Amino acid sequence: MKKQPLCLCSLLLAVFLFTGNNALAQKDTTFWMTMLEYRVHDQSIFEKNYPTVRTWWLKEDAGIEYNRAAHTSESGRIYGLAFFKGSDNFGAFMAKRVKTNDAFNIKEPAIGKENMKNINGPITRSIWMRVDSLSGYEPNYKMENYDFRKILFISATPDKIKEFESAVRKQMALDEAQGIKYNFIVFRCTDGYPSNTYMLALPDKSLLDYYTNREARKKKRDQVKSQYDALNKLAADMSTVVRIDHLTRVKIQ
Repeated sequence: MKKQPLCLCSLLLAVFLFTGNNALAQKDTTFWMTMLEYRVHDQSIFEKNYPTVRTWWLKEDAGIEYNRAAHTSESGRIYGLAFFKGSDNFGAFMAKRVKTNDAFNIKEPAIGKENMKNINGPITRSIWMRVDSLSGYEPNYKMENYDFRKILFISATPDKIKEFESAVRKQMALDEAQGIKYNFIVFRCTDGYPSNTYMLALPDKSLLDYYTNREARKKKRDQVKSQYDALNKLAADMSTVVRIDHLTRVKIQ
């Protein structure tokens, strides 16, 4: 796990590794996410200042950032997320992010100092690419409509990446055959964690809604339990869940 500033070289390497040279001749639709993880002394200070921080960055990065969100969590971590459509936008953000941050601290010195003083320990920075073939959404999905999300960090066996992803797609196909529809979003890390690290996000309206909806899905899956058991074992034999956390989105109004 790296706890140091990201460099543009790492970004460019990740682009070529995961999108390939053919993407250069086509419209790049890769969906990128940056993530900051850290702890704070006083969560209420972070929540108070975050709307101002978010508004500043979205204004300064207009046309570059797709969206921005922050979450508190059961583990005590803060998860700060920024999203981008296309590698050009992502690269533009990376190239100017230090200057943008400096400009914010000049514009809002009190908030900048308060936020820095509030950080408790190191900051972990990472870059993720959404894996659309392993993700699914309900109609009209919008991140802002889901205040809760369960996340799982999954480490896949390095030499079994294709087989692992194939097993997950088979699980998705079985869900579809059972009429199971819900929101699940998978990212694969390109910098900050090993490249065989995946993050599964399960958004829902609330913690109660998540468990209610999970139980409803389980009842449908239990109707063909033996088929799910075989696929679950196949994926589990090639992966390990290394973290589970429950996140609550920080209000922006």
